[in-house]
Amino acid sequence: MSSGSIDVRFFDLILCVSRALDLLSLDLSDHHMRVAYVAARIADALGLPVQERQDAVLAGALHDVGAVSGTLRLSLQNYAVAGDVPLDATLEESVHTHAIEGYLLLRDFPPFARAAEAVRYHHVEWNYRRGSEFNNAAVPLLSHVLHLADRVAVLPRPRGDILEQSTEIRRKVVDDAGRRYHPQAVAAFTHASRSESFWLDLVSPHKEEIIRCGFDGQNVALDLDELYELARLFARIIDFRSPYTAIHSSTVAAKAERIAQLLHIDPVKTRLIGTAGFLHDLGKLAVPAEILDKPGKLTPQEMRIIKQHPYYTHRILSQVPGLEEINTYASLHHERLDGHGYPFRKQTIPQGARIIAVADVFTAISEQRPYRAGMTRQAAIALLNRFVDEGALDGDIVALVRTHFDDIQNYTGS
Repeated sequence: MSSGSIDVRFFDLILCVSRALDLLSLDLSDHHMRVAYVAARIADALGLPVQERQDAVLAGALHDVGAVSGTLRLSLQNYAVAGDVPLDATLEESVHTHAIEGYLLLRDFPPFARAAEAVRYHHVEWNYRRGSEFNNAAVPLLSHVLHLADRVAVLPRPRGDILEQSTEIRRKVVDDAGRRYHPQAVAAFTHASRSESFWLDLVSPHKEEIIRCGFDGQNVALDLDELYELARLFARIIDFRSPYTAIHSSTVAAKAERIAQLLHIDPVKTRLIGTAGFLHDLGKLAVPAEILDKPGKLTPQEMRIIKQHPYYTHRILSQVPGLEEINTYASLHHERLDGHGYPFRKQTIPQGARIIAVADVFTAISEQRPYRAGMTRQAAIALLNRFVDEGALDGDIVALVRTHFDDIQNYTGS
């Protein structure tokens, strides 16, 4: 379906999700932007075509999407923070696994296909030409560029003058040319990093603007269907966080869309609501997986952490001009009509957000979770009714769910 245009820029949304990935660990704050910046500068110094330079930025900005899973996050975080520590056998398996997972998450969205190939092999070391292949497949030069950028990004010490550190970092990279890093990538890096501005940009809090300047060719406005498909991809990344919510965001999006259709909301607004459904839990990237997957009741402290996620959804999406309406629907999904929801304590809640709230509860109580089985139809309706009586959910929307329960439950989206 054609849903018209929406003034959201492709690269702005990439930068937004890249920042969201940094929420996985405070130790890795700014990591993805650093990798994107270094990869772009190396690709430029190599004289790669514009499209490949832009693929380098995309790959850098999203290279660790495969590490959002709780089973991989901690070991990879330790490796990233360590900087120049060589891989041992156990860690090597983890880093290659997350690279492959990242490739699988990204490859089916056509604008990401080439970047996905770079992500797939971004922890393959050059190893005196043996790294030109991995598992009998050719490793693209862009993967080696990304590998070097990933390591350079974590070498600066958090405290200290970056210009004082630059000589030592350059020496470490050159010393590993041919062994860990592709010699062409190293030569390009040493050329790009000879200026002070390279290092000052690397640690600048304004790298988005620096990177965007080299990405203007792809920073085009998305139409609503393109935005919807990109949001669907981001939902896969969000839901990959936990095996217990593997399709939660896409299911919320589908249920919200179907509710909107049954309410005879116009197609454009319905699409906006579905897009918000895909993105509503983006802030859960800031929640430790051990809390998301906890098999028992959450402690008060853990509950306070969980309750922060709509706030982070709001802050992440607010970085993208043009997403204001979608952001409102997505980030208010835990507000209540009586004003006792979280995190904003709002009572004036637009219809789109009310729909997402009902779809989110409907989906959550139907899913299998580590601490309980999914509810039966009778139990789910009873709980939804109780939430209406308590002032949490919109009674008209819940009444529609009661009437069309099976239709909404079985709808898988457009």
